[in-house]
Amino acid sequence: RRTMEAGEEEAGYGAFLRAMPTAHTYLGEVRDLPGNSDVRYELARSGGPLRCSLPLLPLPHQVLFPGDTLPLMIPSDDPLTRRLVHRAMAAPPPLKGLFCALTFVPEIYDVASEDPRGVVGTVMEIRQVSVEDDAREDSALSVVARGILRLRIVDLDWIHYLARHPVGLRPVAVRSATSLDVECDVIPEETFPRRPALPAIAFGKNRRALPLTPHSAAVYEAFDAVRLAERVRRTPFVALTVKDVASLPRDPESLSYAVASRMPTDASRRWRWLAAGSTTERLRTTLTCLAEDDACDLSLTCRRCGVAVAKMSDIVVVSDGGAHGSYVNPGGVVHDMVTVGPHNAGQSLRCHGDPSAEHSWFPGYRWTIATCGTCGVHVGWRFTPEEPSGDRDGASRGERSSRPNAFEGDAEDEPRSTTVDDVDATGIDVDRTSDGSIHASSFYGILRRATVAAEDGIGPSRLRVPPAWPPTWPEGVDVVVDESQSDDTSEGEDDDVDADGSD
Repeated sequence: RRTMEAGEEEAGYGAFLRAMPTAHTYLGEVRDLPGNSDVRYELARSGGPLRCSLPLLPLPHQVLFPGDTLPLMIPSDDPLTRRLVHRAMAAPPPLKGLFCALTFVPEIYDVASEDPRGVVGTVMEIRQVSVEDDAREDSALSVVARGILRLRIVDLDWIHYLARHPVGLRPVAVRSATSLDVECDVIPEETFPRRPALPAIAFGKNRRALPLTPHSAAVYEAFDAVRLAERVRRTPFVALTVKDVASLPRDPESLSYAVASRMPTDASRRWRWLAAGSTTERLRTTLTCLAEDDACDLSLTCRRCGVAVAKMSDIVVVSDGGAHGSYVNPGGVVHDMVTVGPHNAGQSLRCHGDPSAEHSWFPGYRWTIATCGTCGVHVGWRFTPEEPSGDRDGASRGERSSRPNAFEGDAEDEPRSTTVDDVDATGIDVDRTSDGSIHASSFYGILRRATVAAEDGIGPSRLRVPPAWPPTWPEGVDVVVDESQSDDTSEGEDDDVDADGSD
């Protein structure tokens, strides 16, 4: 049996590996910046929305909620985004380090035309930035930002301009239309009354007063944000996508953001949750979605052809941040993905190229590009441990203790194969060898913009796949697709990526 010292050492190393993806160590050396509490102070002092002007970062696929993390790696040939970061860093308090992140979905045109209050986005705060030596003009600028508040963009003239722009929602059109800055109102956070110290007694008093009210207790509870938050917290889908349900925020508003950002829906629906008028509305619609769709029984299907890629029950948590996360590649493209086990994804996806540990988002793992086995569209990556599995059985006790997520088990344990339910304390699928040692197995990172949640048994592909798929485009050539001639209703043609994983 393993000794206590070895167990403590391995447990500590496993916790270290789980914390690495959320730290985004692949960005290089960065320095921490102090948090900005001035904007919250100004909101509290004004008692309402704070009118200001913030730099705008357009996001074509990803919806960011307060509490979400956004890593950026800005190459030297992107001066507009670099200028955005520098303008945000040079802004005076209370706007120092703040910028606006807005996801461009078709609904924003209707909202811009019908809602005089404006379009809802997210206030992002820069938390980390490259050290001075790594922030030269000829090198990539690394930034880690975190969502803190919501905002409404009140200057909508440029959005109407985008409706007539030749490339529509593309970031280049947004930048040419906005000149980086937009006028907006920062929305203050909602506050909720504190629960009494003796909730049972208080509830009893409320029950006795119910005959004096025109509605039943169920009606009041249906609009009680605190009770709705507890119902959301107890749903099976929430337990499936986080490392520990107890780590979720207790505040109803923060919880509604955390759950909505993890929902298996498209960007348009998540943006509508972000734009909800109140926390109660967001929690109620989230509960309705979970009840109607039965999210745990859904499958992640290829957005292009409709073939099932993985089941929701395949979701595994490989980092402290949960099963969902945003990561950026060296080309500056941000990918929003969910991690799943190999049980079903290994059968429906096809891997290309040799595994590589360069710029790996998960330290200790090598990545391989994974495409849909039916239509060939890029769906995500396969991550495998750096150590070959063939060296496991002959490893000594000292070698096993130095491997990521390798634990010495009981010598009398019987050998068994890897299953989707064989998950250790790290949340990663594991494999147990004949000597009882537990080793991390592979998992897949599935792009959320390349998949959509649907029921099982969706049937054959909905796409007429051409004979030679995927096509090979000449390097450096921009392909313009006439979407009016296509039956595909996915979000544009950005689902195709190059071999290095960049758009």
